[in-house]
Order: sequence, then C-alpha cells, then structure tokens
Amino acid sequence: MNVPFLSVLQVFQVEGLVSLGKMLHPATNETAKNEDYARYVIGVLETLKQKTEGNLEVEEQRFLDQTLSLLKLNFVEVFGNPDAPSTRDSLA
Repeated sequence: MNVPFLSVLQVFQVEGLVSLGKMLHPATNETAKNEDYARYVIGVLETLKQKTEGNLEVEEQRFLDQTLSLLKLNFVEVFGNPDAPSTRDSLA
C-alpha cells in the first residue's frame, strides 16, 4: 500500500495536537497534555523536514511547514520554549 505523504504528516499533526491538549484523544475522548511526547512529535517532523528537503511537492512542503509552526506555537503556549530543556529533568 502506498500511503500519501500528506497522510503521514496528518497523523503526526493529530498526535501533536492531542499531546498538547488541543484535541480530544480518539481512544479516551478526553484531553491530556504530554510534554515529552509533544517534543518527540515536533522532533520527528523536524527530522522529516530535514531529510526530505528538496524532494517534496509544494503542497507537501507547505503542509509540513504549517504543521511544524502550528505545533511549535501551541507548544510555547502550553509548555514554554520547545528548544529549552524539559523542566522535569531539572527538578530531579
């Protein structure tokens, strides 16, 4: 089965929004925040952006860029700077 790249990106977009508490989790129908998973999803999308540079169609590149921007802006709103170390790590 050949899965369209936009579908792959949409999966990560939903996962990111769920982990930021911006969407209901499809299994529980509740919202919950998960900082570590939100960081992971953003990291995966950043890796995809880097590894696919110059190989995407215009629509795919635009959606990837918009998804990354959306998730990063919402991450900052919910948790603070996504590039900063996790505050939980420093509380140990």
